[in-house]
Amino acid sequence: RIPLEAQQLSSPSLSRAYPQTVLQWENLILRNAQENHLDPNLIAAVILQESGGQANAYSASGAVGLMQIMPHDGIAQNFLCNGKRCFRNRPSIQELYDPSFNIAYGSRMLANLIKKYGDQREALYHYGPIDVGYRYADSIISIYETYR
Repeated sequence: RIPLEAQQLSSPSLSRAYPQTVLQWENLILRNAQENHLDPNLIAAVILQESGGQANAYSASGAVGLMQIMPHDGIAQNFLCNGKRCFRNRPSIQELYDPSFNIAYGSRMLANLIKKYGDQREALYHYGPIDVGYRYADSIISIYETYR
């Protein structure tokens, strides 16, 4: 596990080991890493896992864009949590297809989860799909450690 202090230190650069499909978003990744006090390689690891760097990615569950964020509309609008729409305060599909908006929103979300849970693995667990448990978090951490 990576200590919380190390998780939130911005690296000056993005690893060149990432595929070009991810590196094409380098400027957006670096800007949002700095703004959210995240390692850009962590953001890149999420992008690689979630969309492979494809800005127009749309999952079977309704997640959208580079960081695969659930929108308030589309099939996600029918998901209920405690009798209320789960994602009612989220952006729209159209907004999330914008790479700049998607990386900014996903990076803020990830930074807030790290603050809330105080641990990268726990934050990634809550960022990922509900039905996969810690496998998702461990997959992102493995990508992060491999590519950084």
